[in-house]
Amino acid sequence: MNNIRFDHRFYNDVRYSIMDEEKSLANIKTRVEDDISKGIWKEYGKRTEDWAKYAHAHHLWYPTTIYKNNKPYAYISNGAEYIEVYFLEERMFEYIYMAFKKIDTEKMFLTKIYIRSYSNKADKPLMDLERDINLIFSQKGGLNVRERTFLREDKVKVIEENKEAAHPVNVSQNWKKIPKYGEYDELLYYESIIKPGDLLNGVDINAPVPSPEINMDPEDVKNDHPWLPKDWNKN
Repeated sequence: MNNIRFDHRFYNDVRYSIMDEEKSLANIKTRVEDDISKGIWKEYGKRTEDWAKYAHAHHLWYPTTIYKNNKPYAYISNGAEYIEVYFLEERMFEYIYMAFKKIDTEKMFLTKIYIRSYSNKADKPLMDLERDINLIFSQKGGLNVRERTFLREDKVKVIEENKEAAHPVNVSQNWKKIPKYGEYDELLYYESIIKPGDLLNGVDINAPVPSPEINMDPEDVKNDHPWLPKDWNKN
């Protein structure tokens, strides 16, 4: 991918901006200080790059911001259990989110995909959100889909559907190698993993899964689908 570079500055998802080096270090320290000694931070907390290299080698959390043509393009949260990728549009709103669960020291599995589209009429993501699709995968091919459409007239009306694949889906593309430090390119080619607008072609969908919005207890939904995370339909 041409004209790509990265650093380890912190993405502020409240101000929709990338923090400078000093503020990024402060936020990283807050995030990790309970997991390390003061001596470790004193030695490796002088620069975000120093921390990222140490954290990667020792399975600790660190952030990575990807720039394309000198503009923020994606933000990667590198954790001990998950690698999360947030793709950013020109206003710095997240429009694609992917969560990879680390299975062992070499492999990870894409468990979650969120895709959002906006109306470009408001300056806050939740106020501008037009459509939201969440996909949750299991390693055995389970797929649960929640789709929400936001109709904004005098009041906001949300149309929500929760569905489950009737048969196992092909999750071979969900498996990836855990990237080495600085080698994030494969995480950026989301088109090879997901195809927005064509996600469910060829997938046989069961009747909609009952939603808590129709007086179902969320725990009842979870018990019927034990591979789903507890909060799969609350984001």
